[in-house]
Amino acid sequence: MKKLTIAIGFIIVLSLPNTIIAKPVNICDDETEWPPYTYYQRVDGQPDKSKLTGVVVDLLDEVFKLIKMEYTIKMLPWKRCTREVATFDKRKNFELFVNGSFTMERAEEFYLSTPIYTTRMGVFYSKKRYPDGLPISKPSDTNNYTICGVHGYDYGYLYTHHGLEKKKKIDTGAKSIHAVMSKLALGRCDIFVNSIEPIYGATVIGKYNIPQDIGMIPLPGSEPTTFHVFVSKNSPRAYELLTKINQAILILQHNGISQKIFNNYFKNAQ
Repeated sequence: MKKLTIAIGFIIVLSLPNTIIAKPVNICDDETEWPPYTYYQRVDGQPDKSKLTGVVVDLLDEVFKLIKMEYTIKMLPWKRCTREVATFDKRKNFELFVNGSFTMERAEEFYLSTPIYTTRMGVFYSKKRYPDGLPISKPSDTNNYTICGVHGYDYGYLYTHHGLEKKKKIDTGAKSIHAVMSKLALGRCDIFVNSIEPIYGATVIGKYNIPQDIGMIPLPGSEPTTFHVFVSKNSPRAYELLTKINQAILILQHNGISQKIFNNYFKNAQ
């Protein structure tokens, strides 16, 4: 009888991972959108919040097709999204989030996929305030200006990779990129440092218009920022998901499908 109990228990343990793996993967992302990577389709210029599109959405479709799993993606406030994934063991809602950049803090809290894309860093400023252009020749020159940002966004990379001094504070009172641009135009801060592609991607879909007096220069000497899929360390299938997703990403990059997806969007977004 004892041997039979052990055998039954062994069968249950073996079958459990397959049951867990078969469940759809729930993914979250920032509700403010991140075009051309993830955003709502537009109908007569208005967002249809029942339909998501973008580079990352198309890429996820291909990834999950390869790994033979189903997934859902829901847009949430960014801080809530990352918290949901971090505490998956308690909340049981979202195992992954996408469109996050690499930081050491995130690497400690989550498992990160291989990079799915990179962006270039740019410095946005008011041409009224700096009519002769912004005299920045290296990343650490940003210390000479007041900097504004978006509430909830991570700016640790400016301190760790771009020479921003620890004592330098970033005003993150703005709730959106459009609000930051308005602050720049009104002279409430000097510069806004951000990935270039999503800023102009948003203007292409009509999410907002950049004020005419806003200029931009690429941040001199800066390296591209990598973006990843983040997997909850508290998911019981974390290693399985990470391994399968990484392999699928590499296959899609190798066979050229990833590049085709990017070309579909960036021919119109840049």
